[in-house]
Amino acid sequence: MALIPDGRTALSAILAHESLFPRVNDSDLSGAAIKLARKQIVAAGLTRDDLLKLKETLGEDMFEKTLDSLTPYHVKLLARRLDKTAAEIEVNTGSSALAHVRKVLAGNVVLEASDLAEQPDQPKPAKNKYLGRKAFRTGR
Repeated sequence: MALIPDGRTALSAILAHESLFPRVNDSDLSGAAIKLARKQIVAAGLTRDDLLKLKETLGEDMFEKTLDSLTPYHVKLLARRLDKTAAEIEVNTGSSALAHVRKVLAGNVVLEASDLAEQPDQPKPAKNKYLGRKAFRTGR
């Protein structure tokens, strides 16, 4: 259970009264900013434009440190989210996925409009109502 229910108020109080917190260094504040930014980057639903706004807000150095702090799993997910048509070789390791994310953010990868939205003219396959029914299972 949190001691203070409103974390924004607590952070604002610390930043407003720095003289009361002499042991809180700039590196501690940077670490907190990276942790909060990492949480935002890992969140689903961010687009390339959202990440570029976050980069502008944080600054390039802080944003790069945040990207470097991501786990290989999260970097791969981010790369797949940004470019759904990326070749498997480009995103199969953490370092290659991070390089691909940087290329996408730099604008070196052209994202097609079909990547961003599902095409409505393609019919979806019908579900098989018999798949998974008890009568068709083996090993009764």
